[in-house]
Amino acid sequence: MSTSTELYVDDKVVGSGKSLPVRSVGFGSSVTLTRTADTAGYTGNDVIGVGSGAGLTTPGAAALTFSNIGPEAGEIKLIGASLTISSDGVISGETSYRLYLYNVTPPSALVDNAAFDLPSGDRAAFLGYIDLGTPLDIGLTLFVQTDTLAKQLTLASKNLYAYLVTNGPYTPTSGRVYVITLHSEAR
Repeated sequence: MSTSTELYVDDKVVGSGKSLPVRSVGFGSSVTLTRTADTAGYTGNDVIGVGSGAGLTTPGAAALTFSNIGPEAGEIKLIGASLTISSDGVISGETSYRLYLYNVTPPSALVDNAAFDLPSGDRAAFLGYIDLGTPLDIGLTLFVQTDTLAKQLTLASKNLYAYLVTNGPYTPTSGRVYVITLHSEAR
């Protein structure tokens, strides 16, 4: 006589030689970037820097820190991103934005209005980029979201680091506020 035992999870048989389902854990992190108090124009591929804000790596630098976006030194998948800009309209020449990603604070320490570059000292930390898209004018706010990301990344800590870069040339308003939010999952 033989007997068999089956293990059930959520009313599904997972025993008898079947593996357990993999469960995902979700994470979210936002950075608020208040750009410098000037109206110096950006050219395409310029880094947007800070005057002040939460999640900033170094005052005056442009590197952003997305804290607790995943498990310590773990694998994550970015699944969504949004950009909110405090502005009552799209500025002439303002097109779209890109977020360049790193697993540590970028050694290049780029500042506001610097042309984005990937120097040799940054390559080991570089994880690629995500396109945030073109913001939509929603009255007193500009907004764009991307919910179709599936970018796999390996973190060196619980944090992800980035530069926000404009793809189009425009002259910003003084002290303009950008809020970038990322959502990820880990297994």
